[in-house]
Amino acid sequence: PKLIELVLLGCLCAHTPVIAQPATEFFAGRTVTILVGSGAGGTTDISARSIGQHLGRHIPGNPTVVVVNMPGGGSVTMTNHLYRSAPKDGTTLGYSLPGVVTAQLLEPRRARYDGREINWIGSALKYTGVVSVLSSAPATTLEEAKKTEVFIGTTGRGSPAHQFPAIVQALLDLRFRLITGYQSSSDVVLAMERGEVHGQSSSLQYWAISRPDWLTDGRVSHLLYVGPPDPLATPGVPYLGDLVTDPEDRALVDFIEISSRLGWPLFAPPGVPRARVEVLRQAFARLLEDPEFEADFEATVKGRLNPTTGADLTVFVQRALDTQDSTLEAAKTILSID
Repeated sequence: PKLIELVLLGCLCAHTPVIAQPATEFFAGRTVTILVGSGAGGTTDISARSIGQHLGRHIPGNPTVVVVNMPGGGSVTMTNHLYRSAPKDGTTLGYSLPGVVTAQLLEPRRARYDGREINWIGSALKYTGVVSVLSSAPATTLEEAKKTEVFIGTTGRGSPAHQFPAIVQALLDLRFRLITGYQSSSDVVLAMERGEVHGQSSSLQYWAISRPDWLTDGRVSHLLYVGPPDPLATPGVPYLGDLVTDPEDRALVDFIEISSRLGWPLFAPPGVPRARVEVLRQAFARLLEDPEFEADFEATVKGRLNPTTGADLTVFVQRALDTQDSTLEAAKTILSID
């Protein structure tokens, strides 16, 4: 009977396997959104937009790539959103400030994500962190800063821009007075121009973008650095790791360097199919080999590509999140974090 035939046909259809769309075809005709965990104009935003401009042509299917700013909490706001609320299909990615992993370590109640579960796509740039002061500051060397008070402007207490000078001050017994509450590194520079503070902690890339003339005319100098060295930009500048010998102090230096060695990472939320994550990682790897991207990136970011693959980032983050409790407690004490 016709009814039985229809029932049997329905049963056969119900058990026919659905052929999954290959990951290499998934992105065709779609839009990939990169959420940037900062406001407009800084290194994070500028580097994200350079990546966004060129990444689409390296993803199979050549999707449209758009960049959207979602500032707040040193990229914690964006990462919380990506981790908990964004689509888990590979069409929404995050691009954060370098402090996104240390935020999880120091303030897990605020940073409601787990870096072990995030799908790390890659990082185009690690950074050299510096504490810099005006040449007119009352102290322009570390030895002078042990005797004379220096006002250092910072953003929030959760940012590397605050954590670095705070821990340096404790390790080297410097007379830094940290002035918090500025909204950005650019605001701190304006405060330096007004005479409110003498210096700040930032990256070499920041100075090259925001005030290159200050570097060339000697208006600003670097007291010390952490992270990957830049021989062309830091000749004679002491490295913090060379100034400490105690193993516990060295562990704090390693903690500070989590951010600088992570750099500015691109990542996808948990739950994205593994094959799509690999497609994105391979696209990012091809991007790094693209001469047009390299020229644009280095012209706008004012720094040479210094990349890390997604696989290496995954290993690095896992090790960083295994930082010993004693080191974290020491850092929290210095930073006045409960």
